[in-house]
Amino acid sequence: MESERTVREVVDLIIELGLVDLDTPTQHTLLMESLDEPLSYYGDTEQSAVLELLSEVGIRYTLDYKTFRGIDECTDDERREWYKAELQSIAACSRGMVAITNVRLVETDANWKLHFDCNGVTKSWRVYPGDKEEDFEATLVFATSLTTLSTGAVEQFCSVDAENEDVSGGAVFGDPEALNRLGAHFDITFES
Repeated sequence: MESERTVREVVDLIIELGLVDLDTPTQHTLLMESLDEPLSYYGDTEQSAVLELLSEVGIRYTLDYKTFRGIDECTDDERREWYKAELQSIAACSRGMVAITNVRLVETDANWKLHFDCNGVTKSWRVYPGDKEEDFEATLVFATSLTTLSTGAVEQFCSVDAENEDVSGGAVFGDPEALNRLGAHFDITFES
């Protein structure tokens, strides 16, 4: 019987592939406490454990149906700040390669757009302020649009396809080739 992989083995592979370097004290401390634990320390399956490890090292962004719960009851200023905070959460997973600035809500012909600059390039995502299903719509827009954020480099946000795992809302930041080399060990595919 093959022994279970350890957290250290997977973290070493993540580092070897150049997906992260554990220079930040927080990441290093978090992982140091669990390096000799079995991979199952982070999840019930190898796939869920690897995805959780990618969150721990700071390159995985996730959102779920609760992310925007209550946004339909906000003022336009509160809504803009909410969207801005979520965009900043996405940027925080990019190892400093994505900068989000100038977040604004713009109404044009009864349609609303969330405009923001991503590394100096203006992006525009459709939003539905005040709609009774705005929380659902916002989650859908963020989940389907975040892989379009460009860095101008090889690294980018990639969606996750992991059989038997619910990974519909989120993405992992990195070189798609390196991510897929990691994923090959765990039956996870990263799509850019």
